[in-house]
Amino acid sequence: MTSSYSWNNLDDAAKPRAKRLLCLQATFLVLSLLVLIFTIVIFPIVFLDLVNQQVALTNGTLSFEQWLAPTPAIYKIVTVYNITNPAEVEVGGKPKVEALGPYYFREYRERVRVEEVYDQELWFGEKKWYEFDYNTTNKGNNGSSKLLDPVKDIFTTINLAYVGVAFNLTYSGTPAEIFGAVAAAMKEHEVSLFMNRSVNDVVFGYKDKFLTDLKIFMPTLSDTVQIVYNMSEKDIHTTSKILNGRKNVSDLGQYTQWQGYTKLPYWSTPDAAVINGTEGLFFAPNLDKTKPITTFVDDLFRANPMVYVDEEVVMGMNTYKYEIPQYVMMNATNNPLNKGFYSYGPDGMMNLTAAVMAPVFVSKPSFLDSEPWLQEEVEGLPPANKTTMDTNLWVEPITGALVKAKKQLQANVMIENYPKFPDLKNLRSTPRYIPMSKIIETGGMDDELVGTFKSKVFKPRDAFTIGLWVVFAVFILVGVAMGVLHYRHVSRNQKDGSLLIPDEGSKVSGAGSKASNVYGST
Repeated sequence: MTSSYSWNNLDDAAKPRAKRLLCLQATFLVLSLLVLIFTIVIFPIVFLDLVNQQVALTNGTLSFEQWLAPTPAIYKIVTVYNITNPAEVEVGGKPKVEALGPYYFREYRERVRVEEVYDQELWFGEKKWYEFDYNTTNKGNNGSSKLLDPVKDIFTTINLAYVGVAFNLTYSGTPAEIFGAVAAAMKEHEVSLFMNRSVNDVVFGYKDKFLTDLKIFMPTLSDTVQIVYNMSEKDIHTTSKILNGRKNVSDLGQYTQWQGYTKLPYWSTPDAAVINGTEGLFFAPNLDKTKPITTFVDDLFRANPMVYVDEEVVMGMNTYKYEIPQYVMMNATNNPLNKGFYSYGPDGMMNLTAAVMAPVFVSKPSFLDSEPWLQEEVEGLPPANKTTMDTNLWVEPITGALVKAKKQLQANVMIENYPKFPDLKNLRSTPRYIPMSKIIETGGMDDELVGTFKSKVFKPRDAFTIGLWVVFAVFILVGVAMGVLHYRHVSRNQKDGSLLIPDEGSKVSGAGSKASNVYGST
């Protein structure tokens, strides 16, 4: 038979304690429900709000400290390509290249004249410079007995100054007298298609005497030739501006002005000329996998979107992995939005001609994700490998902090037939893209910064979350205990002395009905 207990049959003296136990049980169960709701629903919102406050670029935050003076090492790792058959290339032959390097250069950044304006913008000057890391470069001698030194190591490459002048004069409708001046300067300085220069000169820049002479006729011409933009002391006096994320955290770190420019003067459409994206050290918190993140890449003079591809654990932290989407590297035929960047070459190339005043095209190393014929036209490049050669960022999704970065680019010079220039007239009429250098930029958090990051962000969150679950468990246990005590108290204090009263269907009529209880008949 079914057994239960009856409140109506409870002894009057026992009812107050039974009510208290019942109230305590309900109280602790309600409290446990509230703790559960707070833990699952409210605390994540509160935590994100705290994160938003901590990632803002304001005095006292970890983000601001790292932006002002980044502590982890950032390296530019440079490999240059020595052309071993220049005579064949001059008459239209396929270039043969051999890699020289890699050379490790430590990057340093200094922010100066930092001002917070309108509580939402940071105005600042910036200096960026590089120092050669001899020990890292020559660790293990790179499998060779020859020690690498970018100042002493000379290699053969395309004369970028000469090709740049030939390109610009050919396509600009230049008056004949300018060609005469160019011819005279070429003769004086013995200019040809190829040059022998040090690694340091080609990568970080040198004054070209040929270009210096031409500035008389072409005042806007720069006489400095370089691949990596090595910021100098004068650049401190130009102003860049970024949003600090205080008013709108989704704008965190977004450029509104770069090196004095509010619009990039190199590109032909408003969308291409717009300055946006962060410098890549951080992004808006609470990342959405379906939305791209945008970096402003000063080496490319443009904003560059990146898309989510995977989740990976890096240095003990969960991260979102991003890469450059294919549409960014498409030519204007396949992606009309790239018309503003003058992307009229093959797929997989970024045209920097308008920015550097020479036909320089940037690709991924070994023409990865480019049209296959590009690699077939150069002998000596390693096979393209997406796993080892692609550009990727690993970003912690809750805070938007960069954990690891690997940017990989290859600088190529386009050469073609220029009939008005003696040693260029025998080149083939269809363009050929010859690699000059491969530059890998690495950065992100080091072990010390990861430890600081975890201690300030995740350890307090995890400790508080564990505490909430402990409180929830305690409230549940206390509520259950109150329920057990209530049940025992009620069942032991029935007026008839029974532990449990049979329900209506099991009652026996007559005076003998009290003879049955849960222990059977007496």
